[in-house]
Amino acid sequence: MATRIETLQSRWRPEWNQRSDLSRLSGAFHKALSFIESVPATRSRLAGPGTLSAKGLNEAVRSVAAEKVVPDLRRAMWEAEKVANGLKNDMSRLAVPRQHDKTDVAGAMLRAEMRSMLREMLKGTSEDVGDRLRLIMGMPEFLEAAFEGPARLSGLTEEFRAELEQRMIAEKHGAAIEAIDGAKEAIELTQAAIEMAIGAVKTAGDFGDAHFNQWMATASSEVEREIAAEKATAPAPKTGENRFSTPTYELKDGQLVQNGIYTFNLDVAA
Repeated sequence: MATRIETLQSRWRPEWNQRSDLSRLSGAFHKALSFIESVPATRSRLAGPGTLSAKGLNEAVRSVAAEKVVPDLRRAMWEAEKVANGLKNDMSRLAVPRQHDKTDVAGAMLRAEMRSMLREMLKGTSEDVGDRLRLIMGMPEFLEAAFEGPARLSGLTEEFRAELEQRMIAEKHGAAIEAIDGAKEAIELTQAAIEMAIGAVKTAGDFGDAHFNQWMATASSEVEREIAAEKATAPAPKTGENRFSTPTYELKDGQLVQNGIYTFNLDVAA
């Protein structure tokens, strides 16, 4: 049966270690992964001489974890957040432009006429509908017009327009989408490793739920200040969506299974 580390390692792609945009995340993943076994091993090592009471052993494990484990786990989480932040910017560069020069009155009027034309074509034959889609997908001017303002102004539904955009992005930016999907998976695996490492700390330190949460906040407080300072100078994501959700995992019967959803808050102004 595969160990927890082997299960995660088998899903981590070696090429991610060579990607400049994932190099720090790769380090975070492997460091979190190492803690899954090293933290329990630390408890075993400290318990070996038999000189510590149960309380003393717990305190010794917690002291080591607070100094050498928790800060790195929080930094690993921050690296995952930063990569997710970068994905928002990457996706925004691939999206169809929706903002235009507000001083270009003539351009705005032309796009309005194009939207009116697209709406009228909706009322025609099936051939007209096909022509409408060809105009949107084949002419940048009609594309920009169709994606400016509510979809209904161009005779589209929001759902159809979103599907159309995804199809166009996939056709024009296949390699970029593949890289983004790889980064998303790398984030998920890093989060899984962090969750497991945190669980190892909780178990090795013999914590109760309430005490553990408070202890974690204290142990990571210095790193939180570092992160806050970095956030204060970081550029904001280029889209209006400041959250990025990824599954969380646990090891069950030798298999990595999803047990929830973790949402990164990408609002760097917070």
